[in-house]
Parts: sequence; structure tokens; C-alpha cells
Amino acid sequence: MNKNQFEPNDFKRYSDEFKNRAASAKKTAQQMIKYIFLIVFLILLVGVVTNFTYIVEEDEVATVRQFGEITKIIVDRDNDVAQQQNDLIESFANIEIVRDKGLFFKIPFITQVDTYSSKLITYVSNVANINTQDKIKYEIAMFAQWEISHPGLFRSALGTTTKANSIIDEIAYAAVIEKVNSLNSVDFLTDKDMLYDVLQTAREELNEDLALKGIVIRDIEVYRTILPPSNIESTYNKMIAEREAIAEQKRAEGMELYQNTVADTDRQVATIIAESIEISEKTIGEADATASEIYAEAYSVDPEFYEFWQSLSAYENAFDEDTVIYMDRNNPFMKYFNSN
Repeated sequence: MNKNQFEPNDFKRYSDEFKNRAASAKKTAQQMIKYIFLIVFLILLVGVVTNFTYIVEEDEVATVRQFGEITKIIVDRDNDVAQQQNDLIESFANIEIVRDKGLFFKIPFITQVDTYSSKLITYVSNVANINTQDKIKYEIAMFAQWEISHPGLFRSALGTTTKANSIIDEIAYAAVIEKVNSLNSVDFLTDKDMLYDVLQTAREELNEDLALKGIVIRDIEVYRTILPPSNIESTYNKMIAEREAIAEQKRAEGMELYQNTVADTDRQVATIIAESIEISEKTIGEADATASEIYAEAYSVDPEFYEFWQSLSAYENAFDEDTVIYMDRNNPFMKYFNSN
């Protein structure tokens, strides 16, 4: 039998196998079409959602525009200056201020959203020269922490943080230098509270000037102070003289306190001694009075015995081994020598 010759059974078997494979291919094609339609649908859905919504993150602020006009701004919940700045521009009177973040809806191709960072942004100045009130020169560098408080004003007046830093550099130098120049060198170098108050005053004035720019400065500090070589010796001498004057004042106050303490102590000692003498004399007087009363009572009981006792005391005090007295025997003092 010829090997290339097909049997009827073989033809049927191959025909069935071809039909099965065709059916499987058709089923696979149908599943692929379903997956393609699903992917296309998801892409279209994402496109629709993207065109109809927008998200403002927690670290962002945003402006919302329709036909190029700002209609709404989105700021932080604790923003305390956006409304004040908004009231400065009459054309912004109808702008809505939203103090919330998250998902928002928009009209595709009409609504445009611009987002900016709401984080603090650091401005660092170049080295600047100052002259204190007592004509001492210093070189200082300062930094400021600022943020976008009104994104609508920021977009209209500045647009970028680079331009904002440039504006701060222009006006901050004059404001801070003017305030620092009002201090003398010792206060500028040593009195941090006074320097802080001066810088805070400068910050408030700067924020008034920057209100129309949509930004606010939260902090400003001098972080570097350099004394020119020509002023080092004179500054050191002045600081030494200042410290010596303070030391002398402290010594004078200490001496005054010492003298006042010694005088007060002496006064208290004299008072105590006087009171003690008064008490002792009073006690002696009271004791003598008591003794006199006792003697008087004893004398009134037996006057003759009392007289005898007094005479014996007188003899004891008047005579000793070496005493020689010449006296008339009728003298009353010799009364008890003459009696039997």
C-alpha cells in the first residue's frame, strides 16, 4: 500500500482536528478582543477622570482658572493671611478661597489648575555691610523662611520662586540693614533678645511690602557676622571696657551691700546689748527690793538680834589680823565688846 495515500479515516481525523483548532483560535480571538476592549475602556475612563478631576496634595497650594481668569485659590487650612491679601486687590473680590486639600472636579478644556509648593522656602542673602550706631562695621549674612500664602497673587506678580527670592533680596536688605544700624555694636553682638525684636519688626514691615506679591515671611535671622580686620582691635577694647565697667558696678554694689549689712548688724547688736543691760538692771533692782523686804521683815521680828547680826558683819568686814583700831570704849561700835 502506498504510504502517501490517505485512508478515509485519516481524512476525517485531520478534518476534525482542523475544526477543533479553528474553534480554539476563534475562542482565543474573542477573549483577546474582550481584553482589548477592557483596556481601551480603562484608558478612556482614566482619561475622563483626569479631565474631570484634579488633586491638590497636602504640601501644595493651587490656583483654578477658567478662560484664563482666576476663579478660586486653594490654600492651607491654617492660612491666616490669604483673605487679608485678597482684600487688597479689587479685581480679586469674587475669588473663592478654599482652605482644604484633596480631590476636586473641573470642566475639561475650560478649567486650568496651577499648583505650587506650600512648604517653607529658604532665602539666603549675600554678605552685606552694616554700620552700627557707634560706627562699627560688620559683614553679615541672613536667611529668611517664606511661603506662598496667596497663589493667585503669587502667579500674577511673581510666578516663580526664583523671582520671589530676587524680590525679597531687593527689599529685605534695606529693611534689615536700617533696623540693625540702629543698634550699638555691643547690643548687636551680645543682646540676642534685642536683635530678635529688631528683626521681627523688620519682618512685619517686609510682609506689608510683600502682601501684593502673595507671599509671607515667617522668619528672618542673621546667621553669620564677620568683623572686618580693621575693627577687631577697637571692638575688643570696647568690649573689654564694657565688661570692666560692669565688673566695677558689681563690685560697688557688693561693697554697698556689705556696708549696709555690717551697719545693720552693729545696730542690732547695740539694741540687744542695751536691752540686756536694761533687763539686768531691772532684775538687780527687783532683787535688792526683795532683799530689803526680807531684811525688813526679819528686823521687825527680832530687832535686837538683827542689830547684833549687823554688828558682827561690820566687825568681820572691819577687822583682820593686822588691823589696829584706837577707839573710845564708849563708842557704840564697841557695844558688844563692852558687854558681859
